[in-house]
Amino acid sequence: MNRRTFLQTSTLGLAAMGLPVGASWASSLGSDRKLLFVFAQGGWDPTRAFAPVFDLNDIVDLEPEAALSQAGNIPFVDHPSRPSVRAFFQANADRMLVLNGVMVRSIAHDICTMLAMTGDTSGTFPDWAAIVAASQSERYTLPQLVLGGPSFAGQFGDSVARAGAAGQLEGLLSGDILDRSDLEIPRLSRASSGIVDRYLSRRAGGRVLAATSSIDAQLATAFERSTERAQALKDYRYIMDFTTGPDLTTQANVAVDALSVGLCRCATLGHAGQWDTHADNDELQSALWEGLFGDLGQLMALLDETPGTGGGSLADETVVVVLSEMGRTPLLNGTLGKDHWPFTSMMMLGPGLSTNRVIGGFDAQYMGESISFSDGATHSGGQILTAEAVGASLLTLMDVDPTPFVSGTTAIDGMLT
Repeated sequence: MNRRTFLQTSTLGLAAMGLPVGASWASSLGSDRKLLFVFAQGGWDPTRAFAPVFDLNDIVDLEPEAALSQAGNIPFVDHPSRPSVRAFFQANADRMLVLNGVMVRSIAHDICTMLAMTGDTSGTFPDWAAIVAASQSERYTLPQLVLGGPSFAGQFGDSVARAGAAGQLEGLLSGDILDRSDLEIPRLSRASSGIVDRYLSRRAGGRVLAATSSIDAQLATAFERSTERAQALKDYRYIMDFTTGPDLTTQANVAVDALSVGLCRCATLGHAGQWDTHADNDELQSALWEGLFGDLGQLMALLDETPGTGGGSLADETVVVVLSEMGRTPLLNGTLGKDHWPFTSMMMLGPGLSTNRVIGGFDAQYMGESISFSDGATHSGGQILTAEAVGASLLTLMDVDPTPFVSGTTAIDGMLT
């Protein structure tokens, strides 16, 4: 029995004992898809992997020894220093969708991050994972688990929680967080903690009954839901460890555990590399891509070997989205780096996607080409492939109506099966 099979067996045992594990195991069996984001903060250079624009070598600075290669129907940029990139494409092309020329409408990190994750620039809108998580929030103790990368909870703050890069969530659940204080803080006994939990639960329920307006009722209900989840979450510390770090591998381990036991529907991970390469672009980006794809290879292998909640593997149920907030300029600057660029690439893997293909591309000015949303083909009279349209497509894929959350665009039907 491997570790994750043990975790699932343990969760069944907790449910059988009547302990309040988050999602009903029986209700989570079925076709509901899970969502896993991997975010590379800083702005990557797609010409080092996704964008083989060798026909634009008069306006795009490409690496020495870079070469066009192909895996399945997906062309990619191959290089001797990036064997993990090559291996990943060759192993996963049949379940991979690459989006090239995605427009994020800005060259500022914060703005592009918000656009890529939420389709909005206000910072108050929820990101795609938070929306998906909240759509079935009653079924999960922790609908969205953030282990790294950016997160925008918006109005769904009661459905989103960060694990903390220093193990804060694990410390809160175990009580060890008190040991980090400069002051000596006495711990409550288990019996006393139970009394406090029951008191908080009654107070939260009473707050809902005492609400004096619709807004007050919404806030009170969110507080009650958060209180219930916080108490239910304590039981999970007996079957899994929430401790993680800045590296993608440890984040992936916790995320896969959480998805496999039905704790959450969505998880967000962050790659720790410094992608904002305004100098030495060739050297730095190549190493970053190699490290990222090595970690992604481990993540996909982990999803493949972990039982899902519906009978197959977790990979059969999980949509993996890999992105950065922006691209980088076509030409090198005076310090051999590349600056910010409002067109980028994304990669997705998993069920419900039109895979083994590339949608979009880069035109003669290294800007995004327009596409037909109906089939995803490049079309001169089509629409620009925007981050907002990608978000609307992800929501549609996850059976969430994008209309209340995305304006001015629709889902890209060609992305979906």
